[in-house]
Amino acid sequence: MKNYLIIAALGLALAACQDGGVKVRVANDSKLDRKAGLVMLDAGQLKERLGSGYLYVTDASGREIPSQLTSDGRLLFTADVAAGDECTFSVAAADSAHVYHALTTGRVYPERADDVAWENELVGFRAYGPATQRNGERAFGYDIFFKHPTSDQILEVLYGAQCDPAAWKRVDSLRAVDPAMAEDYIQSFTYHVDHGLGMDCYAVGPSLGAGVAVPVVNDSLAFAWCYDKAEVTDNGPLRFGLRLDYAPRAVGADTAVTEHRIITLDAGRHLNTARVWYDGLTAPVTVAAGVPLRDDSPVFTDAAKGILAYSDPTQGPDNGRAMLGVVMNGADSIVEKQGHIVAMTTLAPGDTLNYSWGFAWDRADITTPEAWQQYLLDYAARQAEPLRVTVE
Repeated sequence: MKNYLIIAALGLALAACQDGGVKVRVANDSKLDRKAGLVMLDAGQLKERLGSGYLYVTDASGREIPSQLTSDGRLLFTADVAAGDECTFSVAAADSAHVYHALTTGRVYPERADDVAWENELVGFRAYGPATQRNGERAFGYDIFFKHPTSDQILEVLYGAQCDPAAWKRVDSLRAVDPAMAEDYIQSFTYHVDHGLGMDCYAVGPSLGAGVAVPVVNDSLAFAWCYDKAEVTDNGPLRFGLRLDYAPRAVGADTAVTEHRIITLDAGRHLNTARVWYDGLTAPVTVAAGVPLRDDSPVFTDAAKGILAYSDPTQGPDNGRAMLGVVMNGADSIVEKQGHIVAMTTLAPGDTLNYSWGFAWDRADITTPEAWQQYLLDYAARQAEPLRVTVE
């Protein structure tokens, strides 16, 4: 996906800055300010030019800013560029890797049924794994973790409390004496309650959850169960990357279709980007991505931009609402199907679906459905007109 970023072609002549680095100009030709717009450069060519395996980035004032080398050979950094403005940065060589505070992290949690969970400073997500499927729990979609805006990562804390064997041993002891006391104790540590960091109060179950994409077969959503294999490809500080592979299954007349997903969450974003493809297809297939409708709250759609948004009531007596969204550029239609609102497109064998999905919590930085809808519209606009990057 090309939201907020552009890959600079470094095959052009590279001119060294006076300090021995490489100068990079980042221009915003759009009418929207870019806050923490991601810039991606070819790290291999930069290393060849600068003669080092380690790189770092400075802004126009010479201040070092966080950057990241990704698994696909890119150097990432962020740029705040006002509409119609331009900024200058330098990439220089270092003797060792520079370490920055991680804004995006995640891992597989075998202690919690093989969840794979990840977060940035705004939002958290979860995909269910093989242990959940073996248990027979029908959890098909993506789950979400609310979090209060912070540069700290909270999932290790939440999972640590939820999966503490000593805590659950005490629960068992209390239940033998006083079940009500046991439930009160659970409420004191469970991640289903907000203890000041955030919580999990979104129901997934046999649904698309927060934005899974699935084939449509015989006019029905063909839900995939839990992932078969997971690989964390990038783990901060600015980008989390995840690959999920699924066990072969029947899709229409094809009996052994293998699904693959590559998910990316960047710092400062409410939306993941995803690439989805299917090995084993012999004919085109309709694919739908969306969210379940849990009440009669209004649904926002912009079919021309492939945008859908819905405000979910969540679980619990007073946990606020999860404002969910999908952006699928080039979607053929947005429709209600099987209790969901979905954007749909058609993939030919060998094609890849590129789309974005995520959420905002109305008790954090985006507080109204209208503000969330504008966020999605601006996100789509930035995709259509990315930053212009020139390596001189």
